[in-house]
Amino acid sequence: MSSKPSFIELFITKLKEAKNYLPLLRKTIEERGNFPKFSLETLPHLNRKIWGLKPGLTIIGGRVSQGKTSFALQIAYDLASQGHLVLFLSLEMTVEALMERLFCNVMEIDNYVVLTGQKDKFMDKWQEFEQKVNIPLWLACGIGKDFEEINQILELLDPKPQVIILDYIQAIRNIGDERQNLNEYIRKFREICVNNEIVGILCSQVSRRVYEEGDREPCLANLKGTGGLEELADTCLLLHWQHFYDESAEENTFKVIIAKQRNGRIGEYLLHYKPQFYKFYDEVVEEQNTDKVEIIKEIFEAKEIESEV
Repeated sequence: MSSKPSFIELFITKLKEAKNYLPLLRKTIEERGNFPKFSLETLPHLNRKIWGLKPGLTIIGGRVSQGKTSFALQIAYDLASQGHLVLFLSLEMTVEALMERLFCNVMEIDNYVVLTGQKDKFMDKWQEFEQKVNIPLWLACGIGKDFEEINQILELLDPKPQVIILDYIQAIRNIGDERQNLNEYIRKFREICVNNEIVGILCSQVSRRVYEEGDREPCLANLKGTGGLEELADTCLLLHWQHFYDESAEENTFKVIIAKQRNGRIGEYLLHYKPQFYKFYDEVVEEQNTDKVEIIKEIFEAKEIESEV
């Protein structure tokens, strides 16, 4: 009776020369268009900087009250509005609370007006909101506290989500070694997203050590609880709202730090943030000016080429 082949033996049977990957790679490249598949249409200039979200693991990190949930929820609505099936799992907020935030975001209604029940100021927009959220967006709370729950969800759901967002990773169930549990969860989460071509997003807290920094801007090393977030992330977006620390700072200026991209640029990007709406907008003035400069340069370069010819 023959024994079952080992992992290495199976690996050897699947090993290919580099040239054998070229046909599939060429097909993948040819299918790319002028826009990434998972575009952020509500933030088009940031979308261009990161060239959309990608299958694999994206981390959204920030301190408490720095807009992680609002940012992730806006991304969820954005992608679902384009027809992508999005599953948003919250480990800290109820679905009703998430929907209230989404109502304020989509309809641009002051959250205090909704909180205090001033119905005459917002209920006329409710019917429009009902139509806008008729999209493939699934919200759930309390599910995903261990990875096995994520695994079962993907096995049972049909069709399967194209995007999974978990808010937030430090709230998972921990028994025993917390750091080891976090690393294992993150590793398996990324693996299942890569294997199924799912955009996986984990929201993460940033440690209090950021308060010791002069400008209090987070960095990869500040991600709380584990080095796995930094090591396994394909993309990492760190959020910084200076007004939270310093009330004299501009309230609507919000920074996204693109701290890591495996296949893209890193750097910083400013957004316009309206906390009363839980909503982010592109800071387009500087971007538009940059675009004009680039267009002018291209025109002059083209004219120089023509004159040389």
